[in-house]
Amino acid sequence: MNRLVLEGASYLQFCVGLLSLLAYIPQWKLMYSTKSSRNVSLGSWAIWSISSLIATFYALVQVVANGRGWALVFSASSNLLFVIVTLCLIAKYRTPKSPAPFVMT
Repeated sequence: MNRLVLEGASYLQFCVGLLSLLAYIPQWKLMYSTKSSRNVSLGSWAIWSISSLIATFYALVQVVANGRGWALVFSASSNLLFVIVTLCLIAKYRTPKSPAPFVMT
């Protein structure tokens, strides 16, 4: 395969990590400014963390087996880091559900 294409693809894969950060920032800002994660699904983010962990493992195996693929390691591990930060923010700003108010009729 053309070396220029391979290098370009590696560069683009490296950019995925940086672009991913841009996608997480609005969610982080919202949780920080409202001090609430009530409308954010903890279960979804937990599943995404497992998915990111598997992707990072796969990327590391590829580097060990083939000696290349560091851009994939960077993008997968940075995504894992961002998911973990999001999970921490969700846990920090999660407020317990208050019981329904008692109303006498």
